Amino acid sequence: MSKKIKETFKQSVFALLISQIIVKGLGLIYKLYLTNREGFGDEGNAISTASFQVYALILSVTATGLPSAISRLVAERSANGDHKGAYKIFKVSMIIFSIIGIIGSYFLAIFAKQIANNYLNIKEAELSILALAPSVFLVSVISVFRGYFGGRENLKKQATGQTIDQVTKTITTVLFIESSVLLTVNPNTKIMAACTNLSATLANLFECLYLYQSYKKQRYDIGIDIRSSIDSKKLGTYTILKEIISVAIPISLTAVIGTIANNIDSTTIVNKLKDVIGYEQAKKEYGILSGKVELLISFPLSFNTAISTALLPSIAASKNNLKKAESRINKSILFGLVLSIPISAIFLFYGSEILKLLFPNASSGAEILKISAISVVLITMIQMLNGILYGIGKSKVPIVAVTLGLIIKTILNNLLVSRVDLPFGGTKGAAIANVMYDVVSFVVTIIAVKKYTNIKIDKSSIVKPVVGTIISIIISKIIYTTLITSLGESISLIVSLIIGAIVYIISLFFLKIFRKKDVMFLKFNKS
Repeated sequence: MSKKIKETFKQSVFALLISQIIVKGLGLIYKLYLTNREGFGDEGNAISTASFQVYALILSVTATGLPSAISRLVAERSANGDHKGAYKIFKVSMIIFSIIGIIGSYFLAIFAKQIANNYLNIKEAELSILALAPSVFLVSVISVFRGYFGGRENLKKQATGQTIDQVTKTITTVLFIESSVLLTVNPNTKIMAACTNLSATLANLFECLYLYQSYKKQRYDIGIDIRSSIDSKKLGTYTILKEIISVAIPISLTAVIGTIANNIDSTTIVNKLKDVIGYEQAKKEYGILSGKVELLISFPLSFNTAISTALLPSIAASKNNLKKAESRINKSILFGLVLSIPISAIFLFYGSEILKLLFPNASSGAEILKISAISVVLITMIQMLNGILYGIGKSKVPIVAVTLGLIIKTILNNLLVSRVDLPFGGTKGAAIANVMYDVVSFVVTIIAVKKYTNIKIDKSSIVKPVVGTIISIIISKIIYTTLITSLGESISLIVSLIIGAIVYIISLFFLKIFRKKDVMFLKFNKS
């Protein structure tokens, strides 16, 4: 492959990591603005998130598995010198999945009213669903580009595209919402929610245009690789489609089931609580879980996504070099746990204070956040383990894992959500069900990885971050308790968390969980 295009694994991880920091940083600002905006709040979160879950469900059928599938297939063929075959996979994928994307957009637009009224039981969501409809097509195209760039180990383009998407979404959301308020005189929650989803569609359009322009600029280098391609068996369209589907369907099914799990919350909470606490309050309860808690839980996971995204094509391309693959896997798991364990602890011990700081106008939901905190560690590990399983061709295992998790979640949702009289009923019951979904998925995937690989996860990679976290939490709590009477809750929280983070980083080196070569893992040098 042309040196101008190819990146090292470290460069790919670093580019995606920086992108995710920007994307999630802006995403947090975006969500803080929405939740604290008069007229939006938890109710607006409920409307926009519910409609987004339906969109995500359709997307999981039309596009979710594409980047990983195309990335893996392109990486395998490129590693064997068959660049011509890799390019044909890209072309056939673009044609077929663009058509599927158009069909998905049409379906969402035509049935928006029925979905809002009969499926979500949130009639205000119709306009938000319509605003998202074009995105199904746009994301299908984006997914093919991401897969091709990823397979060629050129993930910087994907990272830049994601950054452009989030910057556009953040800016246009504020502009659209403030304009809608001026035009309607009074804040209209339904219109404001639709504005957020319209901004998402516009952001997808900008990302799609960027990736297309990037592809055009690289066509010369791609042509060089194609002309230097080794002679190989000619790939027919049917063969390519069969290969893509064989890889994409398990990944898509995993995503579909995961999205169904989220949709269970969007339907169960409102449905089961509206007769107990009223329709409006039921919407707000769902908004707390979907708009605030899930935002905070998913925020640290985005950094882990940078690792797991780069991991799949890397493993696929390193099948003949097991030592390199194992080294990358172990470093990835280490990095994921070092991030997720302390963040999970912060949500557990500072849940109420964090919500008051971030959402002063809508700060309820501390108990739900504390229950959900354990999911940060679980999902981090699941993402990493799934990346390993996809990379070695064991794509069916994650389907089994999430299916079993979904069964448990469905049972618990139906048992707990309507029981607001119980200490762990209502929305807290849905949070417990989500955690159990992650527990079951994790257990199945870790068993499978141990069965199909010779990889041994060093216990110190778990124990040492836990010890470091305990030390940092104890010190931060002492500082917080000491300062709160003189500095107030918000400033005391910020100061104590900053000092706690510094203590944690120092403890990692004292515990020897990081060595110099581990820190160099994220730098731009050759591997």
